[in-house]
Amino acid sequence: NYMSKESVDHLKSIGSEVFKLLKDHSKTEDKYILAPLEIKNPGYTSKYLGEHDGFEKFEKTLEEQLMSFNGMQSNDEGHAFYLELCDFQSIYLKHLDIEDVELESEMQKYFSDAELMEHQVQIMQAMDFDMLLLWFKYIVPARRPDENAQVLTGFKSAVPEDVFNIVLDVIRKELTESELKEILALVQ
Repeated sequence: NYMSKESVDHLKSIGSEVFKLLKDHSKTEDKYILAPLEIKNPGYTSKYLGEHDGFEKFEKTLEEQLMSFNGMQSNDEGHAFYLELCDFQSIYLKHLDIEDVELESEMQKYFSDAELMEHQVQIMQAMDFDMLLLWFKYIVPARRPDENAQVLTGFKSAVPEDVFNIVLDVIRKELTESELKEILALVQ
């Protein structure tokens, strides 16, 4: 309800998190995925880098529009924003699909599993803790238990127990107790 400040504030809170993740995704992918792949296969990554630039402009426009909402917009204005967001989502999901098929295959061709895991470790080490928690909040519910266990096992071995427990507290809010138990049973 775009005419409700409470409803708009809730949407802005979620939107703020999503836009932070989108910005971080592009920055991280450019540095830790595309840059190393460009060294191994020169010229291959140019189309991905160009797309990221276009997405950043679209994201910025959407974020500014959303953050300007104050609960005094008409539902028609809200619907116009929603349609623009749907356009962005359609384009972005196609981009992610291509990355997941083409880019992932190319990475596996040029990097060993150990090197790919090292990329993940580098990404987590470079990320500020609040951003890392935000990623855990959204990515854990979207991954299989074995994938989560692999990441959490590596993370657990690299951080103090209290830091690991903070991550578990974030994850606990996003999963059922049985889902969390299934993941933790696999964490070593």
